Amino acid sequence: MSARRDELPRLDEVLLRLSSAWLLLLIVGGYGAALTRWRTGAFVMLAGVLGQIGTHLFVGVRAYRRVMRRPWPRVRALDDWD
Repeated sequence: MSARRDELPRLDEVLLRLSSAWLLLLIVGGYGAALTRWRTGAFVMLAGVLGQIGTHLFVGVRAYRRVMRRPWPRVRALDDWD
């Protein structure tokens, strides 16, 4: 599920932008450190990747819950076709 930027509340938008920036720095920095055979760099890169995935899941769940709390439209029920 993908939330459009205009549907996100201010807090979610700020969280998504800031986390994307610093987690990307962690990933790139960790990748560079891992290439120089610095073992901690691999853990830094892994933390960045997991943080990025976690942030997207968090914002996605919040957007899903917000959409599901909206009032449902009143529509006529479908006829039974079978």
